[in-house]
Amino acid sequence: MSEAARADEQSAGERRLGREHFIAGLGIGQICSWGSLYYAFPMIAEAMRSDLGWSKPELYGAATIGLLLSGIAAYPVGNSIDRGHGRTIMTAASILAGLLLIAWSQVESIVVFYFLLAGIGCLQAATLYEAAFAGVARRFGTGNARTGIVILTLWGGFASTVFIPLIQFLLDHLGWRETLIVLGGVNVVLCAGVYAAAINPAADLSPQSPTNLGRARWWGPWPLAER
Repeated sequence: MSEAARADEQSAGERRLGREHFIAGLGIGQICSWGSLYYAFPMIAEAMRSDLGWSKPELYGAATIGLLLSGIAAYPVGNSIDRGHGRTIMTAASILAGLLLIAWSQVESIVVFYFLLAGIGCLQAATLYEAAFAGVARRFGTGNARTGIVILTLWGGFASTVFIPLIQFLLDHLGWRETLIVLGGVNVVLCAGVYAAAINPAADLSPQSPTNLGRARWWGPWPLAER
């Protein structure tokens, strides 16, 4: 094998490994983001209702506002990621979401609770699938992102499997306030760290560059064969 062919093979292997690390990193982050920012709410809300005496409509009204704001924030967030700011946005949003979860753990006022859930709703647009899918499209091009998006969805599907029993364990042994502190730490340390490490703007597909994503080997919860 010539030196040029060996160099090309090594370069292709490095690119494939980079793709695998990118999707795996985003996948781990999505499990933790969905688990802590979405699936945790009903369980935390029930514990709050028993402790603070707030009604279900009061509690879920805050979540509804958060979801509405998440939808509104999705467009500017996606637009910013399209411009190459995915690492900054997802990392910073995870840190801010973690801090809001920690602040939520100290809440005593329904008004403050609504403000905190509104903020978390906005940050969901920058940490959940909308942002992650935009990052995949930025990395590989909109026409070649389907495989990565499918596998990333499979990763995210494990969020409830992992976090629902974990959160219940924390609630049973620590209480809802301490559980929120732990979930805040997950966002600040794990989610932010994973997004910062996995997303590399320098590796994004140039608008003028072709890609051959269809022949890449992707790694999600399990490997997929080359096609």
